[in-house]
Amino acid sequence: MTIERVIEIPWALMQLPQSGVILDVGSCESTYLEFIAQSGRHLHCMDPRDCPEIPEDAVFHNSSLIDNSLPRQSFDAVLMLSTLEHVGMPYYGQPPFSNGDVIALEEVWQLLKPDAPLIVTVPAGSSKLTSWYRQYGPTDLHRLFANWDHTVVFWGFDGKRYEQIQPEEVENHNYRDRHDSCAGAGALAGIIARRPLVTYR
Repeated sequence: MTIERVIEIPWALMQLPQSGVILDVGSCESTYLEFIAQSGRHLHCMDPRDCPEIPEDAVFHNSSLIDNSLPRQSFDAVLMLSTLEHVGMPYYGQPPFSNGDVIALEEVWQLLKPDAPLIVTVPAGSSKLTSWYRQYGPTDLHRLFANWDHTVVFWGFDGKRYEQIQPEEVENHNYRDRHDSCAGAGALAGIIARRPLVTYR
């Protein structure tokens, strides 16, 4: 069964700057890290779990994004693929807390250089909160990124493939909650966000 990785990974990699210091958040089990760690890029990976698959030339931060000790305004891009929806949820062995996605974005805000992109993918559809992830509708995402300059693109799964869809079509989709290889996002949102030059903070 096709899952959202076929869309989110190529799309996200295309948004990265060709050079600079890149932070990937939620790096364990990620299959795309070697494509980031190329000439001119310096890859940093962050995950509270042990991640033996991190590329040898990457810097690994065995830490949560929340209350991290990384230097402020030091990254040319931050990547969060299928990660933001889990922050603050009792998943990956992490204790639960409220507003995890909001707090995570506040942390990333501090880490990015001026005008550097945050590149995010999350499951999209009708708004819902489950025991281990959030699913976001278009209104949710614009509210979540209200302090950022941001653009959002959506893809929907039609039973065979993911195709780009309009915002008004998103809530017709729903996550395929299964415990097998057929699980996956019914729709996917890709967000590119930057701190505005005139900030609200």
